[in-house]
Amino acid sequence: MGRFSRLERETQDALVKQKTQEKKVKERPQGQEETYDASYYTREADEAFFHGEFKDALQLYSRAIQTDNMQHYPWLGQIYCLIELAQLKEADVWCARALELFPEDSAILSLRAVMYANRGMYKRALATSDYAISQKGAEAHSFVARGNVLLLAGNKNASLCFIKAMELAGENEWQIPMRTGLIYFKRKEYTLALDYFQKACALNVANDYLWYHLGQCYHRLGFFTKAMESYQQAAAQNPENKQVSAALARLSHSSLFFTIFRRILGIFR
Repeated sequence: MGRFSRLERETQDALVKQKTQEKKVKERPQGQEETYDASYYTREADEAFFHGEFKDALQLYSRAIQTDNMQHYPWLGQIYCLIELAQLKEADVWCARALELFPEDSAILSLRAVMYANRGMYKRALATSDYAISQKGAEAHSFVARGNVLLLAGNKNASLCFIKAMELAGENEWQIPMRTGLIYFKRKEYTLALDYFQKACALNVANDYLWYHLGQCYHRLGFFTKAMESYQQAAAQNPENKQVSAALARLSHSSLFFTIFRRILGIFR
């Protein structure tokens, strides 16, 4: 076992770690202390959410709410996560809690409508969405949610809501087009999803999850060269993204198959 027991070695390691941390705190310039306020947790939650890490995002939005429950956006993020994770009853509970603090809030009511639509309660969803949009201060999130409800209900006016959301968000906002792209992607509307992912990529080139979905759209629409370029861009942003590595491998096999198939057709012609 050596000179020291395992317990003694672990204790010494812990003391060294503690002293190192204390030294860092002492050396840190005044005014640069780490702060973990609601804004910090919200930023971290957004980073997780827009990389598809919904469970991590859920915990971080929850921490933001615990830190300051009067911040509106973390409540939206919490509900978005629960919907993505298909925890619809839990989403309803959090909608109710949020509305206790933000009565008649258009965005929260709109997300409640999405939750109803995902449960197949279309009449209730449409009624809730209508009421939400009629509220003063309807924002981009309200119209994204309404578009989602209409899409789930088979209403052809869904696209108009997404366009309105883009107008309200402004031309430099990438999260709203990305949310819209993800909604269309789930519905396998890849051409429409592609348009919104392109807009989002133009504004946020560093998001590998976004480039991956752009590549997925191109891939499923048969634009293999464009898909390859998108996957490569995703890999450049995050070489450790396993989804991207797998997608590149699948695309390589698909491209090889179609190349051989075209050659065979050429022989018979």
